[in-house]
Amino acid sequence: MDNTQDKIIQATIEWIETDDYKNLSMRKLAAKIGMTTGAIYKYFQNKDELFYQVSVKLSQQFAEQLITAPEQSAKDELLSIANKFCQLSQEQAKLINFLFFNSSLTHFYQNANHDFQFYDQVMRLVHHVNNDGVTDQQFFTQIWAFIQGYSLLIINGVADYDPFLVEKTLNEMIGGNKK
Repeated sequence: MDNTQDKIIQATIEWIETDDYKNLSMRKLAAKIGMTTGAIYKYFQNKDELFYQVSVKLSQQFAEQLITAPEQSAKDELLSIANKFCQLSQEQAKLINFLFFNSSLTHFYQNANHDFQFYDQVMRLVHHVNNDGVTDQQFFTQIWAFIQGYSLLIINGVADYDPFLVEKTLNEMIGGNKK
C-alpha cells in the first residue's frame, strides 16, 4: 500500500474514532487531509471501497490486539476474544460500531473471502469447538450474532458489559451444539 493510500485510510480511522462514520464524505475527508476529492478517488472508487479497506485494516489491528495465549483451549480462546470485543465496545464504541455495521461489509458477508484476518482466526476456533450439530459457518453465525448483538447493546448503553453473561452464553452455545 502506498503512503497516500495509507494516509487516507489512517485519516478515515481518526474520523471514525471521533465522529459517526455516516457523517464522513469524501469531500470532508479530502479537506481534513489537505487533498482534493479527485485525488482520493484515484485511490478509492467510492466511499464503500474506502470503508472496506478501512475495515480490513481495523480487522488486522483488532486481530493483533485479540491474540490469545496459545496454551488456551479453543473454547477459552473464543471466550477471551468475545470478552475483549465486548470491552472494546465500551472503550472504542465508534470503531467497533463501524467495524461491525458499516455498509461496505455486505460484500464480505455475502462472499467468503480471506481479507479479514480476524474472521479467519475466529473460524479456526469455531471449527475446534463445533460439536457438529450445525456447519461451522452456521455455528460462527450463531456465535457472531451474539457477540455483535451484545456489543451493539453495550455501544448503545442498553446493557453493561458482564463477563459472566458472555461466558455463560458461550458455554451454553458450545455445550448445546450437539446433534
